[in-house]
Amino acid sequence: MSSRARGPLELSFNVGPFPVTVEPFFWLTTALLGASSRITTPVEAAVWAAVCFVSILVHELGHALVGRAFGARSYIRLHWMGGTCHADRALSRWRDVLMSAAGPGANFLLGGLVGLVAHVLPPTSFLGYFTYGMLQAVNFGWGLFNLLPVLPLDGGHILAGFLGPTRRRAAYFLSTVVALAVIALALHEQARFRVIFFALLALQNVQALLAEQSAPRVRRQRPAPPEPDALPRGWTALHAGQLHEAARLAGLARSAASTAEALNAARDLAAWVALAEGDAGAALRHLEKVAPPSAARALSWALAMEAAGAPERALPHALRALQQEPSDTTASLAVRLLLGQGQLEEAERACTAHAWKSAALADSQRGAVALARGQHALAAGLYAAAFGSAARAADAVQAATAHARGGQLEQAAQWLSRALDAGYEDLAQLASDPALAPVLQAAPGLAARLAASA
Repeated sequence: MSSRARGPLELSFNVGPFPVTVEPFFWLTTALLGASSRITTPVEAAVWAAVCFVSILVHELGHALVGRAFGARSYIRLHWMGGTCHADRALSRWRDVLMSAAGPGANFLLGGLVGLVAHVLPPTSFLGYFTYGMLQAVNFGWGLFNLLPVLPLDGGHILAGFLGPTRRRAAYFLSTVVALAVIALALHEQARFRVIFFALLALQNVQALLAEQSAPRVRRQRPAPPEPDALPRGWTALHAGQLHEAARLAGLARSAASTAEALNAARDLAAWVALAEGDAGAALRHLEKVAPPSAARALSWALAMEAAGAPERALPHALRALQQEPSDTTASLAVRLLLGQGQLEEAERACTAHAWKSAALADSQRGAVALARGQHALAAGLYAAAFGSAARAADAVQAATAHARGGQLEQAAQWLSRALDAGYEDLAQLASDPALAPVLQAAPGLAARLAASA
């Protein structure tokens, strides 16, 4: 297990091939659960937190391992409601059922192993009894808890899998009924946290049920006039920067779609329009409606998740996009995300393996890898070559950054000047970049020019 911190409040690390992110509210929920379980001493609290962390992580790894066996890349996120394993593709109905069941199965396996160890090496202290007891209680108890047929718990996904995609409303209805029954029992037992948790799940299922019921009426009440070639014309408008027209044509293409494939293609266009408008949330909502989910373009998912500030979630999709539709765009995206996650070897392999059509992009991406490795002179030379091929201002900025990090302030100032001459627009980024601060201090004329341009 290798780890690295992503800021003071969030932790990210890898368990083998699976990226894991732990949100700060995970620990808050763990502490609240511990307090409700009458855990009082610091030692008990530390053991409780460790047991919760390990048990929930094992649960999600169970999902991820089965998903990997079926060809899906997964990442794990631990949050205030427990944990989630996100796969980069949809599985078939029964494979999804197996993947859902694997989480509780992993908990049962861990609980059984703990029982076996306790039999072979019985505890001799209170702390030992407490640790063994918590491990078994959490893994067996929460394993059974997750098998309750309430979406989005694992039992709810198993229920939905058995009912099939045409009975989604029945899955939401049954989930709501079971959640209300659990709330009634929790109220009787005065288990406030359980009441709140299942109230939220019940609300989610009621909202989903209402959305399912109202969707056909919305489609009947809003017929759109047909317009020929709406989809290709929408892409043309998008490439021309006519975002309003592109959005209008995407809506027409969606309304006129007579097949699932055509509807998915229209939603993909709508997602790209939303990305061009800077609305990553809307892009994700369009992609989430693609059915089946595996039909959504991996490149669209990767770009939307990166724009939404979730690069660790974007990375598996970017790597799949590089396999499915290799291009300089997908290769650049994959390299950028790999570097952002600190996977330098994989980024270099992606650079080497891809057949670049643009020499400038190839040099620019190799420069990014070299800069991440601390090879400042090599990075500066590669960015200079990229700028010489395409005269992109961003490459000149990166060449300046490489020189600055290598202590060559005069060369860095020259490249910053070239970037401004080439029309670089993000002046606030230049002024706030700590790597460039020594350059601007050593070149007051350049700093004055930057201030005047701003």
